[in-house]
Formats: sequence, structure tokens, C-alpha cells
Amino acid sequence: MPLLQPNQGGSVPLASTSAAREDLADYIAIVDAKSTPFISMSPKGKDIGNMQFSWLVDNYLAPKMGGVVDGTDVTVSTASNPVVSRTRLNNYGQAFRRDLRVGFIAETQDVAGVTDELANGIAKKLVELKRDMEATFMCTNQDAVFDNGTNAYLTGSLGNWLNADNSANIGAVASGSDFKPASGAVITTATASITEAVIQNVLTAIYGNTGTFRDYDCILGSTLKRTFTNLTASGATQVANTNSIAATSVRTFNQDLASDTFKSSIDIFEGDFGRLILHPSTFIGGKNGTAFVSQATKGYIIPMDMVEVRYAKLPQVKQLPDAGGGPARLVEAIAGLVCKNPSGFGFFNGAT
Repeated sequence: MPLLQPNQGGSVPLASTSAAREDLADYIAIVDAKSTPFISMSPKGKDIGNMQFSWLVDNYLAPKMGGVVDGTDVTVSTASNPVVSRTRLNNYGQAFRRDLRVGFIAETQDVAGVTDELANGIAKKLVELKRDMEATFMCTNQDAVFDNGTNAYLTGSLGNWLNADNSANIGAVASGSDFKPASGAVITTATASITEAVIQNVLTAIYGNTGTFRDYDCILGSTLKRTFTNLTASGATQVANTNSIAATSVRTFNQDLASDTFKSSIDIFEGDFGRLILHPSTFIGGKNGTAFVSQATKGYIIPMDMVEVRYAKLPQVKQLPDAGGGPARLVEAIAGLVCKNPSGFGFFNGAT
């Protein structure tokens, strides 16, 4: 008969009768360290003041060809309006909330890895609030909505600003607007079909509106990021033959023979009309009701000086009444997205 080990003893409901000492490490392991690149990099604008906030956009007229006959006077009554294209764009702020409560018994317990359960909960909720904001601003389909007593204020997401098919409403760029992205800057090409030429075409389309070679921050999903890296891999084309012999895929790369590291990553794509600095994110996706739906095939080309996150209330912690059940806190912010001029952006809007 085998020796009965200390931890093989019997038990009663909810209580172990084992004589073995339990070893509980004094830490809590969390591997979820997802970054929020848009919130981290975007400029912070001034206080929005009201839930509806606005800014102006303008552009230059197309070049005019021809000359002027000697002695021709200017007809003042028909002189052109220098701000004929000036337009006011608008968006709404949105309230972001997370709440928590720690039970009156729970706050007295000695928990491994936590010295203060309430402080730990507040720290987690602040991170979750930041992620809520990241996912909202990077959403592909959230319209701007005003509070009518039933619907809450919603800020128009970046995907809403860059979708050239939007109807004319606050927080969106109408189909006929002079300030929508160039037609070739918003593509619906499936991620698997994106090639170097497709990316070059997007940058070319943006250049047609801006006329500048510059750096762009490209915040993109993991699948689209892999597509950029796969540009360095060469593939073989199957030539039709009666024996159906499969072609062998050949991949070539240059590497120092003395190196013991294999690198397969593209972090910067430099094209004829701009450089894309790639920032992978897990918070790009659509919205289904109030649920976030990740879309790893999407990506935004963003000139960071053309966006702002404006606050009516910076993230703050508010104490809620404790009627005896335990301390409660509210973590809250009010913020809205500014897309200063959508015509300088790009959008990889391929199908999932």
C-alpha cells in the first residue's frame, strides 16, 4: 500500500483537511500589456468647452492658366471670394466611465500580490478607461451622435471621418465634400491582396491632396502588419502544366554571415511619396452595439499633427457614497476626437 501523502487526506465542504502548507506567491501575473498608440501619440487639444465643438478647414483653388491682356482693368464686382472653400467641421465629446466597488469584508482581507484592493482596482480601471478611448477613436464605424435624452453623446471615430461614403452629418465628411480623403487613399482591398504597388498607390493619392513628402504614423492591426512584413518574401508563380507539379516558393534575403539573428520585420515603409511608421494595435475594429469587434486587417495612415484629442474632463477618480457595502469609485473622462482635415489621411479598409 503506498504511503499516504499529507495532501491526500480527506476534506469537508469548503475546507481542506490536508496538513500540507500551501505556497501562494506574493504577486499577480497579468500578461495583457496591449499598447494604446493613438492615445499615447496624439496631441492633446484645449478644453472642448461644450459637448459640440468645431474647427475650420480651407484649401487653395486649382492653378489658373492663361495671361492678362495689356491694359485690362480688374472688375471689382466680379472679384473672387478668397475663402470660398472654407468649411466648418464639427464633432461631439463623449463620456467614458468605469466603476468599481470593493466589499466591506473584501477590503479587510490579506490578498497575495495586493497591498490595497481599492487602489489596485482604481489602477486597473484607469487602464481600461484608456483602452475604451483608444478603441473608440480607432473605431471604423462609430457615427457622431448627440444626446437626445435616449441616446448618449458619441464622438465620431476616425473610421467615420475617413469613410468617403458617409452621408452628410456632423462628425462625418460628406461624399461631395472638398475635404474628404482622396478616392485612392481609402481602399477596400482584401489584406491578402495588398502589394507594394497598392501601398504606393495610397501614398500617391494622399500626395495628390497634400503635395508633401512626409512621415505618417500608420496604426494597423496585426494581420495588416504581417502583410507589410511579407512584402520582403518572394513567391513563385505556378505555371500550368499537365502533371500539376507544385511550384516551390523561394524566399531570398541578405544577411551578414556572422549574424546569428534572423530578422523578418518591416517597421518603416518608405515609398515615393511618404514614409509609413508602423504601429501595430489590437484596438482597431468595428462596433456592434456597445461591443468592440477587433479587425486586424484595418489600418489608418495618420499625419499626427492633423489630429487632436480634446477633453472636457481629464481622466479622474471620483468617490461614490458608501452605504455600508464597501468603498466605491467612479473613473471618468469626457473627450472628443478632432480630425483637422481628413483629406490628408489614408485608410486600409479591407474586409476582415
